[in-house]
Amino acid sequence: MKQELQDELFRKYPKIFVQKDLPMTQTCMCWGIDCGDGWYWLIDRLCAAIQGYVDGKNGEVSQVEAAQVKEKFGTLRFYVDGADEHVRSWIQYTEYLSAHICEECGHTEGAEANTEGGRTHCPWCRKVGEKSDSGRDACSARLIPDLLAGLGPRCPDPEPVLHRNLGQSWLSLNIP
Repeated sequence: MKQELQDELFRKYPKIFVQKDLPMTQTCMCWGIDCGDGWYWLIDRLCAAIQGYVDGKNGEVSQVEAAQVKEKFGTLRFYVDGADEHVRSWIQYTEYLSAHICEECGHTEGAEANTEGGRTHCPWCRKVGEKSDSGRDACSARLIPDLLAGLGPRCPDPEPVLHRNLGQSWLSLNIP
């Protein structure tokens, strides 16, 4: 994930990402968030739900801290300390959603894991990525300003199609 997106998550959720400054002998968060920019909005919504839940329980549940956030076998892995069954179920659901969301651009239509490299890409990013890594960087360069402006993912596909947004359910998440 690009540094500016990672820094924005760290700024918005300092209690969740408190381990980012610890040494590697204590946490894997010292290496930062190790996934593509397209999952920024997914991680952002997950962290908002977790922190809202923890804050709303007024000390009844412990503060959840991210121990490692990365891509593995084409899906997001969000390892934490201090999670209860509610938070664990949200993390599991988010990890499931990530298998259907392009890791580079956040596009949902046609996104699937590459059997060779394991990364999850939409058809457009897969096609661009076959040509060069600089194509994927160009895709990410268009994505970052939109994400930081709160606009969410947009498909860079030159042939627009209607897309379903798997993450919309996070907008109306009912926190117990």
